[in-house]
Parts: sequence; structure tokens; C-alpha cells
Amino acid sequence: MMTYFPVVTKDTKCYLIIILSCIFFSLSSLFTDLISNIPVTEILWWRFLLCSCVALLYNLFSEHPKAFLSGWKDRSLLLSAMFGTITASCTVFALRVLPIGEATLLLTTAPIFTVLLSAAFLGEHLRWTDHLALLTATSGVVFVAKPDFLFHSPSPSTSTTTTMFYLAIGAALARGFFKAAKFVAVSVTGSGILTHVIVIYLSCMGLTAVSLINLYIYCRASYGEVQEDEEVFTIPSPKNALFLVLMSVCYFLQQLCVCAAMRFGKPAKASLLKYLDIVLPFVFQITIFRQYPDLWDMVGCVLIIGSMLTVIMVRRTGKGSMVDAGEPGVTLKRSSLLGDYSKLNGEEVADEEEEEE
Repeated sequence: MMTYFPVVTKDTKCYLIIILSCIFFSLSSLFTDLISNIPVTEILWWRFLLCSCVALLYNLFSEHPKAFLSGWKDRSLLLSAMFGTITASCTVFALRVLPIGEATLLLTTAPIFTVLLSAAFLGEHLRWTDHLALLTATSGVVFVAKPDFLFHSPSPSTSTTTTMFYLAIGAALARGFFKAAKFVAVSVTGSGILTHVIVIYLSCMGLTAVSLINLYIYCRASYGEVQEDEEVFTIPSPKNALFLVLMSVCYFLQQLCVCAAMRFGKPAKASLLKYLDIVLPFVFQITIFRQYPDLWDMVGCVLIIGSMLTVIMVRRTGKGSMVDAGEPGVTLKRSSLLGDYSKLNGEEVADEEEEEE
């Protein structure tokens, strides 16, 4: 009796890898939230340091171990590293202040900003659905933020001060903006970049910047000039050290999975699964941290997700467009973005038209 095994198609592999990337992203956010009694600048320092070490170790066993040496000549790589450093900093700050579910919801607003930046710098036409999605997303952010002049109090699900709460919301939205700016920058310059090379340059640039900030704080502490709300660099406890390592490893694996998925399936379809990035953190928020979103949070969640789904569903069928699987609903020009993924691990990505034939 012969045994038949099901054939795993490229699309199936793509979906499985995207699901893995969502799990790693959510775990990275969870471990960031579990770290206690460590200042944000120190968390960023350890994250950049550990990510660069993991990426360099991965680079030693890659097919092109010397590829990163000439990366400093690539404008798109340097822009990706600079914007990536800013987004990583905003991500950690937002996750440290806001509940993990609400923070992740605001962190994934890049598609809306990408539509606006693409219209400004790439000459893409804004449809009426884009304007509707922008208005809907803005309304959703208002419901999640619950400003004092409308709701008379900050979010009841967080114990942070009003100022820190609004700063964290601004950081989360800034992350979406700079994430979109990175996509547009890569689209304009367009080149083939290996994933781990991006992580190496991003981590090294971030490590340099955060080291200078920590050195400045340490010097101020030496002269007794540190304010009460400022925290000085400390040695992490064993538990925090474990969370820092897991946070960095999960972040790196998430980056690898996102770009690896581009080799197996159509990005437009795969990007729909990236909304698990929003679902899983809310599960962690309720089950682990016992922080329950209120009615306005849920309304804001529906509006923001609905606006991004509108963007992706309308634009996914557009001729000559491409949706980046790294962020749901991001639409950029095919000709400029193919270079970013076409040479991953020495393999070329077939055009969607060729796959359909």
C-alpha cells in the first residue's frame, strides 16, 4: 500500500512562514514588555548589540559572508538602517509605556503613511478609498488615545502619567511614519539587499547612537545632574538578561521570515496574514498582563484594522503594484522594489505574471 504525502505549494510555504513571522514579532514584543527595572535606552542598547551579534553569526554561515562589507556604498541600505534605528527606538518606548495590544495596534499604522508618502514622492494617485481609509484610521487612533478634551482622562488600561501616555502614542505613530519612509526610500533607490545585512547595519548604527546617549546620561550621573525620572545604565538581572536575549533573537527571526516568505508566494495575499501581528499581542495583554481593553479601544481597533484592510484590498489588484509582506497593506512600485527581494539567498523571485502563466 502506497502512502501519498500532500504537496506543499509555494503559497502554502509563504503562509506558514508569515505565520511564523507574526509569532516571532509578538514574542519579541512580549519579552520587551516583560523586562523590568531597566531604562529604555539600555533595552535599546542590548537589543542592538545582541541583534548585531546574531546577524553577524548568521552572516558567517551565509552564501555571501562578505556582502555586508560593501553595504556602506548602498544609499538604500543606509537609509533603511537610519529609519530602522528610529522605528526600533519608537517601538521599544511604546511597548514599555502602553499595554502591549494597544501599542502594537498603533505600531502597525505604516500602510496609511505609506499611501501618503507614495503620493508625495512616487507620484502615486490617491483614490477616494485612500482618503476614506486615512479618515477612518485617524478616528481609530483618537479612540485608542482618548485625549483629555474628548474623554476627560487618559486610557484606563494603563497606569502611566498622561504625558508619558501621549508621548508613547506619538512614538508609536512615528514608528509607522518612519517605517513607511523606509519603504519609500528603498523604492526610490531600489537595490538588492540581503536581510541579515540590513539588520547588521541597522543594529550597528543604533548601537552607536544609543551608546552615545547612555554615555551622556552616565556622565551627568557622575556629576549628580541626573533628574529623578532619569535612569542610569545598570547590569540586568539573570531574568532580564534572558528576556533581552529572547527579544533580540525573536526580532531577528521575524525579519528573516518576512523576507523569506517573499520567495514562495504573492506578497498581496501573504500580507493579509500579517494582521496576526495585532491579534496575538491583544491575547498576551489579556491572558498574561490581565489588562482588558475597554469599548473605545475595541472601536479604535476595528477602525484602524478596517482602514488598513481597505488599503490592501483595493490596491492588491492594481496593475504594476506590489504589496510588501513586511508590513500589511504597503503598496509600492513593482519595478523598484523587486530588487529588494529578488536576490535573497541567491534566488530570484518570479513575477506574478509568470507564476500565473
